[in-house]
Amino acid sequence: MTIKRRLFISNILMSIIPYLLSMVAVTNGLFVLSLFTDYEFVLIPFRQDILFDNNGRGILAMAIAIAVFLFFGAVMVLTNRFLTKFVFKKIEKSLEMLSAGVKRISDGGLDYRIDYVNQDEFKPICESFNNMAVKLQTSDDMVQKNEQNRKELFSSISHDLRSPLTSIKAFAEGLIDGVANTPESQKEYLHTIMQKADEVNSMVSQLFLYSKMDMGSYPINPEILDIGKETEEFISASQEEYKAKGLSIKAECTISNVNIYADPLQLRSIFTNIFDNSVKYKKKETVTSKVSCFAENDIVKIILEDNGTGVKEEELPRLFEAFYRADPSRNNPQQGSGLGLAIVSKALERMGGSISAENVKKGGLRIIIKIPVMKGATS
Repeated sequence: MTIKRRLFISNILMSIIPYLLSMVAVTNGLFVLSLFTDYEFVLIPFRQDILFDNNGRGILAMAIAIAVFLFFGAVMVLTNRFLTKFVFKKIEKSLEMLSAGVKRISDGGLDYRIDYVNQDEFKPICESFNNMAVKLQTSDDMVQKNEQNRKELFSSISHDLRSPLTSIKAFAEGLIDGVANTPESQKEYLHTIMQKADEVNSMVSQLFLYSKMDMGSYPINPEILDIGKETEEFISASQEEYKAKGLSIKAECTISNVNIYADPLQLRSIFTNIFDNSVKYKKKETVTSKVSCFAENDIVKIILEDNGTGVKEEELPRLFEAFYRADPSRNNPQQGSGLGLAIVSKALERMGGSISAENVKKGGLRIIIKIPVMKGATS
């Protein structure tokens, strides 16, 4: 029963019950009064000649009238108290339940939910409370995850920077101590120091880029791009460079005049990071990467598939996390900072797209990129 209905019934009863009880009391009072007077039983309890006669019957009548009045007032008070308790008992119980839930949430019990089965005004309130608890728990889980990621970030930065800095220090000490005592060896030492310094610079640059993108403050200059043309031009310009690194790129793009809205520099950066990743983790002398693209339901799909070794299935969802490498020992910082694919994911997210990975049955890794097509931009 809803609270409105309870209040409605209570108000009705607050009027009817006192009235009925008072009528009974008045009737009984008049009957008693008629026993002490010579007048017949009537509905008018007071008469002047009765009130001021000498035998005291008027005083008795007045006492009975006052008693009836007091009885009527007592009945009204008790009835209101009873019915008010009847109405607000339900409200108090529901409020206590909500108060207990709020206390549990404030004490950190974000998994607490109110199990409210009654169909009244408190049901949507309890549902809203549960929805709030779910959002708070989700937010808390996200905070915990971000805190864990932050700790892993600092640990990864420290690890990745330590190796090249240690090498720089060692080779610099070698030069100072005269270990490299010939022009050729000195040149070799200096070349190694420069190479390690470039590694540190690359890591810091990628970390800066990722941080700016993560905060949403990295400037972008999007424009209308023919995705098929952009893909083919990039592959044509970089094919020979990657071939020298042991990566053969084959383009099989079958779309034309399909436009997307994106920053051309970020689009090329996406391709560069993915191809560089194939080169870094290849275990064969030569690896082939096949690039295909097509439009499907207002979405451009770009698939980059290599015939390398692939990764373990449980590692696929983590490939696009910052500083994640398939090699848990992280003993090869020359394979990069672990930010490349995370930057790719952030760049695609800002384009309204997405990226995922899956293993190829015959061996290798398949990267699937999805970018929304500009409406009215295909022909």
